[in-house]
Amino acid sequence: DPIRNPDVLPTGKNMHALDPQSIPTAAAVDCAAVVVERLLERLQADNDGVYPESIAFTLWGTDNIKTYGESLAQVLQLVGVRPVPDSLGRVNKLELIPLEELGRPRVD
Repeated sequence: DPIRNPDVLPTGKNMHALDPQSIPTAAAVDCAAVVVERLLERLQADNDGVYPESIAFTLWGTDNIKTYGESLAQVLQLVGVRPVPDSLGRVNKLELIPLEELGRPRVD
């Protein structure tokens, strides 16, 4: 985006819609937690109270740009990990959520 980063001109190189280390944002992680909770409740209700073993996702770049990584955060929430941002908000580390805290099985 030449507006956000004028240094891309005149070559057109290094044109990015976002910094991949900046997603998922804290807000996206919070939204994803609610979505995953509701999804698992629905799947349990449809499957006699049994959690699914796996769920398939399609991750689109445009969706992650628009939602600041909410889809990615949903996948992380399902497998039971949380992104750990540094002081600048960049996500360079993931933390395994203990099963006691997660309160359910991990979903592949």
